[in-house]
Amino acid sequence: MFAIVLAALDRSGSVLPILCAMAVHELAHIVMMLACGGQVRRLTLRFADLQIAASGLGYRQELLSALAGPLVNLICGAAFCMQRPSFAAYSLMLGIYNLLPVWPLDGGRVLRCALLARLPITQAEHISEIVSFAACAVLLLIGVFLTFFRKSGLWPLGTAAYLTVRLLMLARRTDAVQ
Repeated sequence: MFAIVLAALDRSGSVLPILCAMAVHELAHIVMMLACGGQVRRLTLRFADLQIAASGLGYRQELLSALAGPLVNLICGAAFCMQRPSFAAYSLMLGIYNLLPVWPLDGGRVLRCALLARLPITQAEHISEIVSFAACAVLLLIGVFLTFFRKSGLWPLGTAAYLTVRLLMLARRTDAVQ
């Protein structure tokens, strides 16, 4: 419902291509999960993402499922660059963004699954967490630079801050469980 209202109020014409890029991305995850023999148990729509709870996937299948969304976005970005340039641009941005090695983004999931296939779980999760925090630190520095020195607006810093806060919340939740 919220998406329909946004699309109706959108004067720039950006909402529909963004929503389409997001829908294609998430659909690719679901299709790959099902193709790998997994089951989609729950879909949860949150502020800036859709979380898919699946079962029946091993590390390799989860890795393939995590890669499916960004890869489809990159393919759509290349395929539609002439016919639908705004959809192509948003697809490319979404695909690249989701490949960042930050948990819980797809790139972070790929890194974690690749590590879990080769290392004990505690070591793999520790390395994944370090890489995620390091990537967030770099993104925050880039965000500060772009926001204050290049006058790019608040979106680079806001995006980096959002990822960092999500990562901190997930790390705190994980620490509380252990």
